[in-house]
Order: sequence, then C-alpha cells, then structure tokens
Amino acid sequence: MATKIAIVDDHGIIRAGIKSVLAGHSEYEICAEGSNGEEALKIAEEFKPDILLLDISMPKLGGLDIIARVKRVSAQTKIIIISVHKLGAYVLKALRQGVSGYLNKDNVAEELIIALGRVSSGKVYLGQTTAEYLAQSVKEPKKSALENILNEREMDILRLVAEGKTAKEMAEVLFLSRRTIENYKNSILKKLNLHKTSDLIKYSFENKVLEV
Repeated sequence: MATKIAIVDDHGIIRAGIKSVLAGHSEYEICAEGSNGEEALKIAEEFKPDILLLDISMPKLGGLDIIARVKRVSAQTKIIIISVHKLGAYVLKALRQGVSGYLNKDNVAEELIIALGRVSSGKVYLGQTTAEYLAQSVKEPKKSALENILNEREMDILRLVAEGKTAKEMAEVLFLSRRTIENYKNSILKKLNLHKTSDLIKYSFENKVLEV
C-alpha cells in the first residue's frame, strides 16, 4: 500500500515541484494539498495522511502554529517541514513540537525522497543545509564583528527582524514574551546606535545579517 502524502504550501509552484519529484515514485501517493494552515488541519482530520509536507510561512495559520493541532486530529501523521527558513530557532521549535523532518526548499529535489524514506521508517531527517547550520551554530567559530557586539539571543532577534517578523511572531518562535522581545530590540538599537525598527531592518540588509 502506498504511503499517503499531503502537501500544504501557499505557493502553487512549490506544490507543483514537490509533485514532480514524487511523480516517479509509486510508493508515494498524494492524497491532498492545501495552501494555508487552516486547510492543513482540515486535510489532516479528513485524510489522515501518513506524512504531511508543511511550509512554515503561510496565510491565516503558519506551519509552526499547527503542528500540535495536527497531531491531535491525526496522531499517526508524521510531519516534514519544508521551508526557506534555516534559522536554528525555527528548526528547534519544530523539533520540540514533534516534527519528523526539516528540509530547505532549495534542496527538495535532491533530498525529499531520502527524507520520506527515513521518516517512513520512524527516523528523523534533517536536510543537509539545516544540519550544517545547526552543527555550525553549536561550535565556537570565529565571531563576526557584529557577533562581538550582540549576544546570541540578540543575533537571533536581529535575524528575525531581517526576515520581517513582528514582535508577536518573534515571541512565538523564541518562546519569549513580547515585552522581552521589545527589551531585546531596544538593547540592539542602543548597541548599534540606531533609533527605530526601520533602522534595524535597513541595517540588517546592508550588513547581510541573514548570512552571519
């Protein structure tokens, strides 16, 4: 019997790409697809897929917001996050909530079938980009000039600012209160001699914060 796969991503081109990768593998059957978190919950409850391929950033409800809810309506469904986000905070939050895999969208063509095989057998799969990023984050590499100014938590928050996240979204990702997020942002502004969030956004792009 084929493994039932559901795909939920708000970009049709991404869903089409995933379906193209799966097209030559009869052991996997696409049972449903959706474009936001609300649809993901309905799909999980109605179709009970064996594996749900889930994006993080989507309208209405994001992927990280519904992992636990998917598990409640379809306990047997394993979840693989497929996202452009490689920030360690996203990966760790997803793993803590019980996902079975995390892939970067850039590597789906090369890694999806491997990931599905691992997850189907009860193992956890982290894509190469994700694994390398996490491995690097736990080492003590030579710090950039910016990392000598900001501490690790402040760097996480600056990266989230660069991604356009609101204080509420940052709080959810980092398991902190909005007040704490604002305190960190104020500390970052002071250390960098900036004045407002728009200055932080401009600074993060000029200094390629997402690459640090």
